[in-house]
Amino acid sequence: MSTDIPQLPEEPISLNYSLERRKTRILIFWLLVFMDSVAFPIGLYYLLTRCTTLSTTTIFNILTMTLFGTFLTETLQRSWSLWRKKSTVRVRNTGRYYFDFTHWHILVSWIIIIAELVLGTIPEPPWIRMLAMPVPSLFFVFSIEMLIFEFMYIFKIPVPFRISSVPKGDPMRPALYPLLEDIIAVDGMGQTEFRDHLNQRYNASPPFRSMLHRLTMLWMIPQMLVAGGTLAGIVIADHELAYTLGWSVPAIWAGIWAMVMAIRIRVELRRERHYWMALRLTRQLQQ
Repeated sequence: MSTDIPQLPEEPISLNYSLERRKTRILIFWLLVFMDSVAFPIGLYYLLTRCTTLSTTTIFNILTMTLFGTFLTETLQRSWSLWRKKSTVRVRNTGRYYFDFTHWHILVSWIIIIAELVLGTIPEPPWIRMLAMPVPSLFFVFSIEMLIFEFMYIFKIPVPFRISSVPKGDPMRPALYPLLEDIIAVDGMGQTEFRDHLNQRYNASPPFRSMLHRLTMLWMIPQMLVAGGTLAGIVIADHELAYTLGWSVPAIWAGIWAMVMAIRIRVELRRERHYWMALRLTRQLQQ
């Protein structure tokens, strides 16, 4: 009688996705985000306050109408991609109107942004400190969420509700996992197949799981510190400096730290390849 022993893979499962062909699209998108969320709010503010006689209320009404156009377009595009009848990006085995986890993040972000902009523009004159808070407050809220998720991952606490492809009751995964899954599947056009490949890679590769945990920590802790420091600066500084800090510091940090993360990802993937090479060599020696 023979017993069939399942063979583990000898190399990491491919994600079948490359950023090389999408570099131009990514660059254009982030350039639009920078113009929309950094250059316009700060540049228009100083242009209108220095070169016109418009009231502060009118200036901030104009600024509010010019904010987050790229973010709004992306929200509408994501909604259509997820909701259309023959969607190729939706989480597998979910209904037509199911939002992935990142889309819920986007909707919560809109609630926070609108609430702060409304509260900031209602008074006469406008509450400039409040109008400086949308980006750092989003950073702070989501860094706290990442901290909670990472705590759940470390202590193997099951997820209380479905998080994209992670079903309710499964062990929590690193906080970057659902963001990576959703953003590449929907915004990066990796489609539902990317969700499947990512899940297979995660389950099969211990160093890949450790990599996502380390990358989450590398992003989460500085993000929390930058957000907290920026919010403190908004409270302490004079109005104009507070406004400039709120719309510049988080974006500048995010741009710099994205490059740091890209370098770190290459290091981590090289470490994963070495793990699989060593595993393959060990198996060959045991034969």
